[in-house]
Amino acid sequence: MNFKIARQGKLVIVRMIKFTIMSQKHLIFNTQNWKRVATLWRHLQQSFRLMVGVPDYQTYVTHMREHHPDLTPMDEKTFFRYCVDARYPSAGGTMKKCPC
Repeated sequence: MNFKIARQGKLVIVRMIKFTIMSQKHLIFNTQNWKRVATLWRHLQQSFRLMVGVPDYQTYVTHMREHHPDLTPMDEKTFFRYCVDARYPSAGGTMKKCPC
């Protein structure tokens, strides 16, 4: 294979990528698109936490405000400790699930 042709092909591809990015700059730097990406990221995090058995703290706080306004919600650290203890109970030597 001729290296000169390969180098020219690579240069053409790089120029095409630069042109595409510059022509789509208004979409890349649009704040509304970044808000959508942030929302998507937040939902992905919530989904992954639910897959491993850790509920979402913000959902818990929202539930407490709507359904139990007279009670104060747990702080975040206590909430996660409560969830881990509920998932892997070890009190009294009756461990039902393996924590590993």
